[in-house]
Amino acid sequence: MAALGTLSAGVAHEINNPLTYVLLNLEHVLRRMRAATAANDPVQELAGGGDGGLDGMSRALEHAVEGANRIRRVVCDLLTFAGGNVERRGVVDVRGILESATQLAWHEIRHRARLTRSFADVPMVEANEARLGQVFLNLLINAAHAIPDGQADRHEVHVSTRTDQGGNAVVEVSDTGSGIAQELLPCIFEPFFTTKGPGAAGLGLAISYGYVKSMGGDITVASCAARGTTFRVVLHPAEGFRAAPASSQRVPFAPSRKRVLLIDDEHLVGAAVARALSADHAVDFVTDAQEALARIGAGEPYDVILCDLLMPVMTGMDLHAEVMRLDPCLARRFVFMTGGAFTPRGRAFLETVANPCLEKPIDIGRLRRVVSRVRDSYGIADSGHYLRPSSG
Repeated sequence: MAALGTLSAGVAHEINNPLTYVLLNLEHVLRRMRAATAANDPVQELAGGGDGGLDGMSRALEHAVEGANRIRRVVCDLLTFAGGNVERRGVVDVRGILESATQLAWHEIRHRARLTRSFADVPMVEANEARLGQVFLNLLINAAHAIPDGQADRHEVHVSTRTDQGGNAVVEVSDTGSGIAQELLPCIFEPFFTTKGPGAAGLGLAISYGYVKSMGGDITVASCAARGTTFRVVLHPAEGFRAAPASSQRVPFAPSRKRVLLIDDEHLVGAAVARALSADHAVDFVTDAQEALARIGAGEPYDVILCDLLMPVMTGMDLHAEVMRLDPCLARRFVFMTGGAFTPRGRAFLETVANPCLEKPIDIGRLRRVVSRVRDSYGIADSGHYLRPSSG
């Protein structure tokens, strides 16, 4: 619970700062646009104002987008540590998980030390993303707590990755803090042992040690009192992991402006997504999955179906099941969107379907790439029947 409180306070801080300039910049642009709408000469109104005119508004919007992306990264990092079945393992990117942990721990480090990184290539490993992230987060927060507050110019927390001679992924977290007395090192991974004094549970390192060992890896510590500490995590590479080569085959497809059926019960979300795709696609937006099913049942042809996963009455999962029954080929053209598959059914569904899923808040570049990839995987003949792709 103490760790949860620390993490929550840090996340609130990391969200509230960018949220401040997101709102201020958007409100500034909205105020200028309203003034231009009411003016006799809107162009002159937008060009004036003493705040840089259109260039100033453009910069304000750029800063708002930058802040929104920063918030998106914080939420994505948080979901890495919060979601899913903690026992389920898969092939994961060690450096990506470590980077997420570093972002979450930054609020604890920033007032105590400089943060430096040295990330060399490491192999993918088989692990549970959330639990491995918790291991790295524990080590980073411990490193921060070993350094007194307010001396950031004198101290350093260093995070590094490398591959050892055995092909293992090695992660090291070092600090220049108070260090650990040599006689205490044998006890450091024991449950309820702590050097932090009253109020500390003494479970973080014990849990981290247990999980790394359960993966077949190792975690060790080297320390010198008053000079700092280094924790080293060694993880075996995922057995037989190979990146699947991308297919170079393309499937011919009909008209250049493709049709997208967009379903999201949040009108403002759907309207924003439709606006982002409208330059290159003809987007039909509905807020009700049953209405979408009626359109599909009536024979309207769509190149891509962009669908929210969790909606009232009929969910995206239910709609997919109905379309699978009507037209399995069309069901493969679904792209799901989710603000977090927080129900067991939602998590299980995403683990069993091959359709791509976009996490909200959605990155516009990834949205366009995924929609284009799904769109170009199949073609629609002039008659409106879907063409299966070649076996490649």
